[in-house]
Amino acid sequence: MSRELYLECYSGISGDMTVAALLDLGVEEAYLRQELEKLHLDGYEIKISRTKKNQITAMDFDVILTEEGEGHHHHGGHVHSHSHNSFKEICGLVSHSDLNAHVKEMTLKIFRVIAEAEAKVHGTPVEEVHFHEVGAVDSIVDITAAAICLYRLGFDSITASELWEGKGTTWCQHGRIPVPAPAVLEMLAEHRVPVKFTPVEGEMITPTGAGIVAALSGRGKLPDRFVVEKTGTGAGKKDFPHANILRAMILNTETRAGFTESVMDRADAEAAGRFSGQAENTDKENTGITQNVVSVIETNVDDCSGEQLGYAMECLLDADALDTCCMPVYMKKNRPAYMLQVICRPEDEEKMETILFRETTSIGLRKYREERSILPREIITVTLRDGQQARVKKCSHHGQEFYYPEYEDIRAVSRAADRSFPEMYREAAEAAGRNKDGE
Repeated sequence: MSRELYLECYSGISGDMTVAALLDLGVEEAYLRQELEKLHLDGYEIKISRTKKNQITAMDFDVILTEEGEGHHHHGGHVHSHSHNSFKEICGLVSHSDLNAHVKEMTLKIFRVIAEAEAKVHGTPVEEVHFHEVGAVDSIVDITAAAICLYRLGFDSITASELWEGKGTTWCQHGRIPVPAPAVLEMLAEHRVPVKFTPVEGEMITPTGAGIVAALSGRGKLPDRFVVEKTGTGAGKKDFPHANILRAMILNTETRAGFTESVMDRADAEAAGRFSGQAENTDKENTGITQNVVSVIETNVDDCSGEQLGYAMECLLDADALDTCCMPVYMKKNRPAYMLQVICRPEDEEKMETILFRETTSIGLRKYREERSILPREIITVTLRDGQQARVKKCSHHGQEFYYPEYEDIRAVSRAADRSFPEMYREAAEAAGRNKDGE
């Protein structure tokens, strides 16, 4: 199962629409404001509110300039901003900020895609490109905010529909230009972004929106089967005959045997409360075996130190993870890396996600639910020949009993008796076998 973001761009796409849709998906306003402070950029305020477009409720994200300059939003009805910054200046601003490294990477990737398109349109080297609309403060905030929100939500992949575009002309720093704007058209062509031209008058794809899709969206088609886990709707500033909205959807792809995670979970919950992790006795032969559902969370990281991974695993276990492990893997470009896997109760998923994003360099997680069968078990206490006691886990299956001494106890008694761990382990297991009642 993978977690995918799908952007439905039937009314084009802009930076502010993207941020609004991601906020509606669940990014906390306080988190976004806190992270934007790390950009160390003055001269603006942000306003987040709910609005309606053709009677459809949507989130609205607006960057309000507090110093000289006008907003760039092409989905508004005014002239684009006359503020501008060079690509080099914007790279310096982002690179020297206190933003997360992954947010910086996404932000700079979007700006580079736009810069390369502008350079080709104007016949100048990329490093010498001076942005106009996209160099305005509000566009810088839009792009950075989009990267912050994407990082917060954590997706395995991003897919966009074909981008719908209007017709006619629009205004920019250079005067009246055709729709789509030359830089937008260049991005669509260079990055093979599917587009559909409509008879609607006006610009629907902004340079910022085109840059986000060109830089971050994959070119693959949607999976054959999936469950829409959540939707978010972002409002554009301009009014069209249609609802000027961008819809963002979190998709969970199918897991196994033609069932999706959500379908499985609902069936489990309805039958026996498994969604909450409660055990269900499904054994028909009175063997005592129980079954329940657990959450499995995985992430691949190739830039995380061993010390950092070890600490993250400790934090996960301290937060009541059922188990965690780390496995060596090879990622794209044959890079050696680690897959960190966590098994937890479904109700603890959010807690585990927070730890993984906070303590590792992961920018995306895979989550799925699995059924597990659990042998009947109990803890008994045995007395060893030195007079010391140790706990032993006793499990049974079809009349057979198995004994597993507790590691911490065996470690402690081995040190106290100055005897080897294997010797004490065997003695405890044998003592449990002789004393089946735990006396």
